[in-house]
Amino acid sequence: MKVKSVIRMLPSKRIRYFLCLVLFISVFSESYAQNKFRWVIGEELTYKVKYGFLRLGTLTMQVADSMQMDEQKVYKTLLYIDSNPMIFFVNMHSVYESYIDENFYPHLFLADEKIDGKYYKTRYRFDYPNQIIDVKMTDLEDTSKIIIKQMPMEEKVQDGMSLIFYARGNVHLAKQETLTAFYEAKMGKVFIRFKGKGGAMKIDALEDSQKSYAVDGQAHLKAIAGFGGKYEGWFATDAQTPPLKAKLKVFIGYVTVELESWKNWFGKNVSNQNATMPHQVNSATVKAR
Repeated sequence: MKVKSVIRMLPSKRIRYFLCLVLFISVFSESYAQNKFRWVIGEELTYKVKYGFLRLGTLTMQVADSMQMDEQKVYKTLLYIDSNPMIFFVNMHSVYESYIDENFYPHLFLADEKIDGKYYKTRYRFDYPNQIIDVKMTDLEDTSKIIIKQMPMEEKVQDGMSLIFYARGNVHLAKQETLTAFYEAKMGKVFIRFKGKGGAMKIDALEDSQKSYAVDGQAHLKAIAGFGGKYEGWFATDAQTPPLKAKLKVFIGYVTVELESWKNWFGKNVSNQNATMPHQVNSATVKAR
């Protein structure tokens, strides 16, 4: 009787063992995806934006600081957009500020934005436990006019900045997914396909070609600088995975964005002598909650 009981228990033990093994692999894989990316305080990446042979302007992306918010670590990231002053039909000088956690989700976003034809100083606070986005919009022409409202958030969302870091953190994986993005107080879907190794990528700022990861997809919303529609991009394969080059659609049409200088990128065979001077950071914005 005892022998029979042992025999009966063997299948269920194997099943439990198999389920535990699957759970372990799943948790390990998710942890690996989150921890592979290397955040570097002081990283600064500068990109040239070209429409054919015409230079439209410059993008500069920074990881400025880290701090605690919502009982977890977040990174203060900044994006500067400066159009070419020699081009009369494009005039854009914007700063976007996003506080992103280690899973690449935003907790606070600050910017000056044009919404429904008006310019606002916007503040979006992402309250994930209560599934709410606290919105504050101050009219830049009349600062006495302030819109305060709450928007439902049924799932975690990405802002324009966190989308970039989400891609950097997952680009080494071969998968595809549809993300929910939030921009200018509106929701939209972004399809992204992580294609894995993308072959050698040559950019003007580096003598040698770089190994790359590749992505492509389609944004079903209008985001920073009118970004929307189909896109493709290539990322370096080191732990920081900076974007090397991208082709995407903005308000003027399809443009090429290419890394041209950097600070504190520690990739293989990369010299930090090719570095930009950091933008001045306004520390007062860190206190905004």
